[in-house]
Amino acid sequence: MSADSGKGGPEYARMIEAMRSFLDAVAGAKPDAGTIERLTGDLRRWEAELAQAQVPEREQLFGRRPDLPGRGQTMLPAFVVAESGDDGIRGSVTFGRYFLGGGGAAHGGAITLLFDDVLGRVANTGGRRPARTAYLNVDYRAVTPLDTELTLTGAFVKEEGRKRFVHGELRHGETLCAEAEALFIELLPHHR
Repeated sequence: MSADSGKGGPEYARMIEAMRSFLDAVAGAKPDAGTIERLTGDLRRWEAELAQAQVPEREQLFGRRPDLPGRGQTMLPAFVVAESGDDGIRGSVTFGRYFLGGGGAAHGGAITLLFDDVLGRVANTGGRRPARTAYLNVDYRAVTPLDTELTLTGAFVKEEGRKRFVHGELRHGETLCAEAEALFIELLPHHR
């Protein structure tokens, strides 16, 4: 374990990367029954070991590592931040086989999940109090390819009282694959 064991250190980052690769391999495989049984047994053993390391939500590492792509959460595609500020964010993302919707395209639900996460970051920056998604509309403009580096941007549009409006775009080069409009509402103190 590294000196930074409270945050999982580089070991945690390597484990998350291995999990991402594993999920892509599972999605693209057609294993025989023996392989399936062996993998299931291995996974059940790891599940039992991890059950002994369970902690309260605020102490978990999963999804709480801003230094890692996708904040160390394998449910999300690995979004890598290039620029981030109080009014926006820009980065890259590659949808692996795990996020296949069909016909070589990323699943629309994975795209929506990514927008929700990234636009939520934008809505909660700049010293603003925490907010949650109230509305998220995604318009799919073109096929979002797998295994291709894409650019995602998110911009803070305006704030009206507790309402925060944000906009996002997902692009493959000059092609607009999807865009999103979202409304986040600042939480009241008793909702935290």
